Amino acid sequence: MALVTVTNIGCNPAMNDAALQLGVGVEDIDVAFGLVPIDVSAGLYCVQVVANSLPLGFEHRDPYQGPFANPGIAPFGQLQSGGKSDK
Repeated sequence: MALVTVTNIGCNPAMNDAALQLGVGVEDIDVAFGLVPIDVSAGLYCVQVVANSLPLGFEHRDPYQGPFANPGIAPFGQLQSGGKSDK
């Protein structure tokens, strides 16, 4: 999957608008991830798409297009019960 941005897709952004802008099918966009607002006043959103569905040369488009990293978020270190250290 690739994390990319879409811009100026309207007041009520829709997946089909994002897909059209990116040159991919709606089925290539992760609906569960959704359209995540980055800067609504500038019409900037990010979506997660199947990386190999992006058109050739996509990574060389204007700034803020992506793909960007989207690492998983997980706890760091051993989990502790009750929020206190067991020392």
